[in-house]
Amino acid sequence: MHDSVAHCVVPDSSVSRHLSGAEAAVIVVVIIVAAALHTGGMPPREALYLLGAAGLLSVTVTRLATGAPTRVLHHLARAQSASLSR
Repeated sequence: MHDSVAHCVVPDSSVSRHLSGAEAAVIVVVIIVAAALHTGGMPPREALYLLGAAGLLSVTVTRLATGAPTRVLHHLARAQSASLSR
């Protein structure tokens, strides 16, 4: 097997990534909400839709908190202003 393929398949054990506080909080909240929905008797499909939406919302909030989408928002604002008729 080629070394480059092995590096793709076997992760480097010297590199470890820990969850940030925001990521851990999101995971805990999703687990708590899933347990509450199950206890409350919500149908599984509706629970999946709700948790999926909550997951997308949490990713969006986490990205906004870290400032990752600043460039995207800047480009969107610039495109919007360019498309306005003068």
